[in-house]
Order: sequence, then structure tokens, then C-alpha cells
Amino acid sequence: MTLIRSTWTLSAPPPLTGLLTASEWSGAATMAIPHGTLLAQNDATHLYIGLDVTAETGAPNTNDYFWFVVDINANGHIDANRDKLFSILPGNLNHLVMAYMLGPNTTTGIPATQVIPSRLQSGFGPSLNSAVSHRQWQISFALSDLGIDPIDPAGPSPVVDFGLRIATLGGFVGEVPPNPLGTFTAFNQIALAPVPSIAAPPGSLGPVIATIGLIGTGEIAADGYCTITPPYYINPQQAAFCGTMNMIGNVATLNGLWAAGARKYRVLHRHGATVALASAAPWTPILQAWTNFEIVGVNDIWQSFGPDAGGFYPFIAPSIPYTIQNLLFQWTTASEPDGAHQFELQFFTGANVVVPSSAQIVTLALDNQPPIVNLINVLHGGVPVPACALVNLTSITDGIQLQFEAYDPEGDLYNLALTAEYGHGNSAGIYSDSYAAHLSASHIWQGVTTDTRPASPAHWTPPIPPGTCSYLFRITAWARSTNGYSYPCLYSTDFQTVTLIEPGVTLKAPIISGPTHVAAAGFEKLPESGKLAHLAVKALPAE
Repeated sequence: MTLIRSTWTLSAPPPLTGLLTASEWSGAATMAIPHGTLLAQNDATHLYIGLDVTAETGAPNTNDYFWFVVDINANGHIDANRDKLFSILPGNLNHLVMAYMLGPNTTTGIPATQVIPSRLQSGFGPSLNSAVSHRQWQISFALSDLGIDPIDPAGPSPVVDFGLRIATLGGFVGEVPPNPLGTFTAFNQIALAPVPSIAAPPGSLGPVIATIGLIGTGEIAADGYCTITPPYYINPQQAAFCGTMNMIGNVATLNGLWAAGARKYRVLHRHGATVALASAAPWTPILQAWTNFEIVGVNDIWQSFGPDAGGFYPFIAPSIPYTIQNLLFQWTTASEPDGAHQFELQFFTGANVVVPSSAQIVTLALDNQPPIVNLINVLHGGVPVPACALVNLTSITDGIQLQFEAYDPEGDLYNLALTAEYGHGNSAGIYSDSYAAHLSASHIWQGVTTDTRPASPAHWTPPIPPGTCSYLFRITAWARSTNGYSYPCLYSTDFQTVTLIEPGVTLKAPIISGPTHVAAAGFEKLPESGKLAHLAVKALPAE
């Protein structure tokens, strides 16, 4: 069994080209496989696998294939209708299919119309591991297909237990471990990265608290709002902060403090409705607890951190690997008031002697409130239409308007959108607005307490097809806030359904015909003979 630790992708996941280039895959984790190398990287929603079969050279062979067998619940046993086989159909190198395991070397069939979230692209050419053209596979696994929920940044590394076959029909067959479809007892493992490694530009890193999640504290303005210019993992624009936040230490500073004898620290905190009020408030130690996972060999060991009776947190040696490396403080804000919050760290030896460190005060604007949204009315001819109503349109240019509220009292609105959903997975945009159109030095955009779109005299007409259909009209608004790993974070939504009927279409109740004595299955009169109809009765042997 081999275990590798996947790395987080670059700011954008690798494009699905089928070719494993150095610019997109050089940072991936690697594992030796028959005839080549497996590469792995992930983000919060996908595991990206590269199969670089460097020994498969010459002319492209359409008989090449692979098996990627997943032990979904990682118990080392084949569980029928739960564990999965991912592969291709013969001759179709770019269509990933999935079958459920039924037992050793036995799977379910694959419906001809099967569609799964995971995707595949094959390629034949040079790669980061060889300049000679050869077979390559690039798989984008949706974590949902692997039985993994979206990754929790504060949790342990999710692990994918898998077996692999690389082969050519009528030719080479390589498996790791042997017989991966027959037994799961020695499967390989990929531990997913729970958070990206810090990749902020060095100039954006703070001297003690380097980042809030992925956001360098140098990118946070004096008023506590942050902006990061693309390209980067996230691109907040004059954004406040929300949720639970990780304060990551500057590794160079931490190493220096450890060498100077620092073994514990305090986290000082103050807050106010404004930065001026926060700056005038007294410092007090903030006392919270959090968990992190120490990486010990193949295991992630759960550990809890919190203050002692004196309000000191233990200072862990920076060289010890954790799933969230150099985590100094995890700030849980659910019970904190919105406004300006400031932080400062002080370091001490084990004997409570101060260890000098770089001066740094981090200011964060906290806004944990989602926008207020309300789909006030669906209007037809200027008149409100009740929910679930049938609306007869008078002409092909007739339509509806939506009266709505999308309001953020704190002024941290990111965007709003009116949409229509209909049919089978179809949607259409009706109106949208975003902070980009309302930029200001105060970075305040509250949205609207009432607005009607499309603005009169225009109105929204249903697409044709389908024309006559039930439509779900939705208003959604996002707040301009980040937890350091995702942006935006908080949203609200409201909706109303209405059926729009094209001109000339009349809806009628269906006619139900048939004998009046017909009953639903299961309610027929039972035979009176004592025997089930059409079934022979087997006599029991006499005792």
C-alpha cells in the first residue's frame, strides 16, 4: 500500500486537456504506477488525477484503458452497490463511466445514457515526465462521486482508498495493488489537502500574522476591508470578513521566535463599531479553543488547542507538520458583534519572560449578516399575481415584472440576481447588479429596499420553447464578505412559482375514463376460494 498527500491546485484547477504539463502539474503529489506515474492535486470540490503512462509510446492505441477502483467507505471490504469502479467504454477514451461493485470481480452494468459529475480527457504527447509522446489520462473526480462532502478546512484530510489498473486490450496489464477488482485489502491512499498552501505574494504577508486564511494581512486596509487583484485563489473586492477565520503565522518569524525561546503566546483583542472606537478600546486576552491535525506518518492526529488559566496558548514548534500549518489562532465569530476588531500577539518563554516580536496590529471588519431579500410580487399587467397562479398571457410580447427587495443594511452587498427556473434544469437571467457598478471610497452599497425589473414599460417574456410552463422566479443576493478561503460566503434567496400560459393555449382538466369498478392495484377483491389466484398450493409433508 502506498499513501500520498495530494496538493492543493494552483489558483485555477488544471484545464481538462489530457496533457500533463509542468506549468499545471509540477506541484502535484506523485506515486509510481506500472509503466508510469500517478499525479494528484485537489481543491474543495474535486480531486484531479493524472495518469502519466510514459512507457506507452509509439502510435496512439485506442485499446488503452484503465480501472480506478474506489473503496468508498475505506473499510477494506467490497460493499455491494456502494464501492465504485471508474473506467471507459471500449474505444471511447474520453468518456468516464462508473459502475457499482457487486462482489469480487463483479460490477453492475453501465447505462448507455449515464452522465456523472466526474470527467475525463485522454491525451497522447509529451508531459512533464517525458519528452517522448506517450499515453496520458486526466481525470477530474467530483468529490461527491468519491463519497466525500465538500472539504472542511478545519477538519482532517479526507482520504481516498483506491486500486488501479493500467492496461491495453490484448497487451500490457499493470495493477497496483494486484487484483484491485477482486480484493480491497491493500489499497493505496490519497490524502487530500484540506486547505491550500499559502501562496500569497511575499509582500502581502504580515510580519507575525501572515495571512487570514489565504489573504495576506498586507492586503487588508486600515479599515479592515480586503482587496486582492486577480489572478489568485479568491479575489475579494473591498470585502469584510465573516465566519470562522484561521490566523496563520509568518513562518520566518515563527522560526525566529522559537529559536529565541518563545514557548507560549497571548492573543489580544479589542473591538468597536468603528476603527476609531476599536483603537480607543482596551486590549483584553481573547479566549477561544480550536482543533488542528498533526501529520504523523500516514495518520492525521486530532489535537485541541486552547488557553491555560493565564490566557496563554502553547507555541508549537514550527517544524511539526499539521494539516493547517502554522495556525496561531482560529477565530470563531458567531457570538461576536459586527464592526471593527483588532488583534495583536505577544510571545513569552516558558517562564513568562517576554520574547520581542515585530509590532503588528491586524484590523478586520466583521460582517456576519447575509443580505435581506424578498420577492415582493410577481406582476402581470402591473397587478400582483398570487403564488402558484395560472397567468394567461395576452400576446407573444406579454410578460411579467418582478418587484423585489435585496438590501444589506451594513452596506456590504456583493451582487443581486433575478432568475427564472423552468423545465428540467433550465434557467434564464432576468436582471442582475453588482458592487463593481457601485464602487466608492466608502465601499458602501446597500442595494434596494424595493425595485421592479424589468423597468417599465419593459417586461420579461418566457422563452419559446417551452413557452407555457411553470416558472420559479428567484431573487438571490450575496454579501461582500470572506472567511479567507472562499468569496463571497453569505447569501439569501427567496422565490415564487407561477405558471405562464401562451396565447391560444387552454389548460383543461384531464378526462379520466374507464369502468367505474376499476380500483388501484392492491385493492382488488380477494378470491373467496382460500387460494391465491393462479398460484398452486404446495402441501406440507405430514408429521
